[in-house]
Amino acid sequence: MLFNSLQYILFVLIVVSTFWVLSRLRMMRVLLLLFASWLFYMSWSPIYIGLIIGSTIWDYCLGMWIHRSQLEWKRKLFVTMSVVGNLGLLGLFKYFNFFMKATEDVARVVGGVTIDLPFLDVLLPVGISFYTFQTMSYTIDIYRREMEPTRNFFHFATFVAFFPQLVAGPIVRAKDFLPQLEKPPRVTRAMVGTGLFFIACGLVKKVGFADYVAVNLVDRVFENPANFTATEVMVALYGYTVQIYCDFSGYSDVAIGTGLLMGLQLPDNFDRPYMSTNPAEFWRRWHMTLSTWLRDYLYFPLGGSKKGPIRTYVNLFLTLYLIGIWHGASWVFVLYGLTHASAMVIHRFFYKRSGRSPDTLDRWQVHVFKVALMFHFTVLSRILFRGTSLDNVSDVTRQLFAGTSSLANVSAGVWAAILVAMLIHWTPRRWADAVQHRFVSAPAWAQGVALAAVAAVLLQVATDEVVPYIYFQF
Repeated sequence: MLFNSLQYILFVLIVVSTFWVLSRLRMMRVLLLLFASWLFYMSWSPIYIGLIIGSTIWDYCLGMWIHRSQLEWKRKLFVTMSVVGNLGLLGLFKYFNFFMKATEDVARVVGGVTIDLPFLDVLLPVGISFYTFQTMSYTIDIYRREMEPTRNFFHFATFVAFFPQLVAGPIVRAKDFLPQLEKPPRVTRAMVGTGLFFIACGLVKKVGFADYVAVNLVDRVFENPANFTATEVMVALYGYTVQIYCDFSGYSDVAIGTGLLMGLQLPDNFDRPYMSTNPAEFWRRWHMTLSTWLRDYLYFPLGGSKKGPIRTYVNLFLTLYLIGIWHGASWVFVLYGLTHASAMVIHRFFYKRSGRSPDTLDRWQVHVFKVALMFHFTVLSRILFRGTSLDNVSDVTRQLFAGTSSLANVSAGVWAAILVAMLIHWTPRRWADAVQHRFVSAPAWAQGVALAAVAAVLLQVATDEVVPYIYFQF
């Protein structure tokens, strides 16, 4: 059930309207959200609903046992069971085949031995990288005594499976979400307006920019890079940089907007990442709920920056490397993680040697240069993110430096989509805030007219091909 489908719009209308009919009946509205979320998940992969229910029961019970245990060794045992269970589930479905294939490759290349290892013939459960992190953070927070477990199983199950963000985030913390379920729902006119605005923006990003650029240039270039010139490949990389941002942030916008229609607030996941001046700032702005999750549950527990410079570099490298391979089980994502981890360590090394204060402001020319440099580092690293294999990455890279310079395969529509998307991204924040305020404060009829106009435009530019959200594969 794609967000950019009539099926999802009807689904949301039914769920939201029923939710408010049941607004005074806490248990009933929670059960509505839970079963609607399970139904939404089953529309993707019915066979895997047992996994998400099993994961829910596992961490609900372990959370209660951690809280009730007085002996520290028992608390550590139970939280370890949670972490091992969640990572084991993730590793089995997402990384098992990659590890088997990598072992075969290493044995063949290094030892000259050909071995045949077993592989799992299963599909990756949709959203598993997201909901396992959510349930794991729940038990860890209880172990740290940063929250108490909920005694209501259905509240916890709704937190795990809440349908707007279940498939591709943002990653939600239980201590932020569960209290919202326990209180009577409250929604204001401004929240509804903001929710509709976010949903509209998300659909414009997905349908108007991401899908259009993907179908009309990016997918064709990565499928057959030899058919395109170097300049066309470079434009395709700009296009993919636009596509992945609009695709993923568009999903997050629709998720946040849908939650607001029911008075439920989800965390922001993007903050204009292509305006970053360095790798550290980029990861503070891109997929923020994943970055902060790994910061709080990996980087800080490893010691952060408090155990000397060498340990700091190791912690940074490991954290960024894991961000890379979190995205996928293949050699291209191994290289993607190594690339960004290395960039983060190099940036920190030279930043510390410069002796600059964090509050030091650059001249605008220097600032623009840094933004452009970081942006193009991101663009070029997208070859690894989008490449389907090491051979495909090699082919695209070779064609990028082929020295050919025609732009015959780049249509005016693609140029317009890339340029408009980037101009919007780089406009002053106050302009975007002003547009949002204008929409939210407008009367209902004016909002309806604006949304109808957006829908009409999207129907005109929508591609005939269904383009799944990129982060569904993670």
